[in-house]
Amino acid sequence: MSRGPLFLGGMGHSLARLSRARATSRSEGFDVKEVLYPGFEGRPPAESLDAFFEAVELQVDIYRLSHKHPRIYATGFGALVLLGLRARAKVKDLPAVIQGAVPWQWAREATGGDGEAGEQARLSLTDPAAQEAFVQAHLYSPLDAAERKAFFNGFVTCTAFRDIYRWFDSGWLASLEGELAARPPAIDGIRVWLGGEDELIGEEEHRAAERALGASWPMERAETWGHFPYIDAPGPWVAAIRALGV
Repeated sequence: MSRGPLFLGGMGHSLARLSRARATSRSEGFDVKEVLYPGFEGRPPAESLDAFFEAVELQVDIYRLSHKHPRIYATGFGALVLLGLRARAKVKDLPAVIQGAVPWQWAREATGGDGEAGEQARLSLTDPAAQEAFVQAHLYSPLDAAERKAFFNGFVTCTAFRDIYRWFDSGWLASLEGELAARPPAIDGIRVWLGGEDELIGEEEHRAAERALGASWPMERAETWGHFPYIDAPGPWVAAIRALGV
């Protein structure tokens, strides 16, 4: 059977983002399997939130059957997907790491309405000047031209931003809180990894999610990590994943 975690990526995630880490993990005898979200990287979008989760759940089921020690690694937006799966009684038996905390305040304050804010966020990252500013602020290891293009193509080709901003809003969070409160074991088996240099999602987001859900997850801080350790520090990131027991 295969070995390695199932990766739930963040907004605009693309397969290229894990290329450095995957090269290292494969040399260590395991791989990182990614969930392919509808509407990302040019894939057809989901028609509804339920359809979005159903597409993810199918991939989770296939992964579970083919991997020896299945576990989830969720980053950014992927943490909301993880909790949504837990609320739908999926993956509750799989241990999980949330890296970068749950973007709870973002979902509460920045989403909703017709999703136009999501489309504007996506379009903003198609501008070369905005891309350069993002790289300078959030990536601590140099990207060559091909890597940079591949990284931002994840945003450029993602047609799901508008839907995600419509679906994962404060109303959805309230529903999620109620569903998880009714099943406290659904939030067990989760640990949080925070990067000391992460300027996108910080500890306050982590605390906001814990307060909302009545959770107290074990938290570890990697002081030199930013929001993308699998790009900036693939060796240490793979070592941390391996230490989980893949």
